[in-house]
Amino acid sequence: MDRKEFIKTCGFACLSTAAITTFLQSCASSNYYAKHLKNKDSISINQSEFIRTDNGKNTERKYVLIKTDHLSFPICVFKLSETEYSAVLMECTHSHCELHNQGDFLVCPCHGSEFTNRGIVQNPPAEQNLKTFTITINNENIFIQL
Repeated sequence: MDRKEFIKTCGFACLSTAAITTFLQSCASSNYYAKHLKNKDSISINQSEFIRTDNGKNTERKYVLIKTDHLSFPICVFKLSETEYSAVLMECTHSHCELHNQGDFLVCPCHGSEFTNRGIVQNPPAEQNLKTFTITINNENIFIQL
């Protein structure tokens, strides 16, 4: 390969890498923040927040996030089954960094701790489970006790 061909190939590789990185970062930030009502001691969300409609087709979300002024970190609410949900504070118990959702589990970007969708430590360095919230449900709503 001559010098000109080499420079051209390297240029395409750099541009491709930049494009892929931008695409992946946009995918990573596609979390859904649920509409919610904040009461004195609880937050309520409608169970329909777990349904996404795209072009008339419904799909289920595995989780939704809730941000409030009351807490420094978001709450992640996981749908475990039709009648069971879990809610965990997205604050790492090791480094106090905001956790990233990876579908069915949470990961700390600071030191790599991993937690289940119920807030239980799976991989260190964290040693303590996440703060969890009591949940009750009725036919339409999910109530998270703060």
